Amino acid sequence: MEKKLLRFHVTLHRAADVYIARIVEFPGCMARGASEVEAIENARLALREFLSVSLLLGAEPALVQVEISA
Repeated sequence: MEKKLLRFHVTLHRAADVYIARIVEFPGCMARGASEVEAIENARLALREFLSVSLLLGAEPALVQVEISA
């Protein structure tokens, strides 16, 4: 079975002393971090958890690739 490649858009915002990464395709799916890298990694973890729950509920397995542009 071939895994389907899904792409998600991540926006990164700075607020006070924290960075917030938001996955555009899933309203309310956000993560924060002390740095840009930490926020993106936390968003990746949040996305993986979301997809894991989706699998438990019967969705297709997916390969996740995060694309970041400067």
